[in-house]
Amino acid sequence: MVMPMVSMEMDDEQKMDAVMPIPMKDKPDYPYGLRICLCSDELDKLNLDPSDAFVGGIIHGHFLGRITSVSASDGEYGSSCRVEIQIESMSIESEDEENEEA
Repeated sequence: MVMPMVSMEMDDEQKMDAVMPIPMKDKPDYPYGLRICLCSDELDKLNLDPSDAFVGGIIHGHFLGRITSVSASDGEYGSSCRVEIQIESMSIESEDEENEEA
């Protein structure tokens, strides 16, 4: 099933209620845990030149991930669930040129 892209940005109420691993003066726009880091080894594997990267640049990525953990609980504060995914394969392409044309 093909699913459309969905923004994961938190609304103002979610930002106020967000639990962060350390105290933060400014709340982030997106939930903790949705950020991935690509270091030299990963960039080399993807044949990406880090000098082409810049803050604010947009990329388009595809990944295959393996579900490593599924949990659900019902407690005094309501129900919650968590699915952890280990990214195993990925590809990335720049969207900057396409966005400049638009």
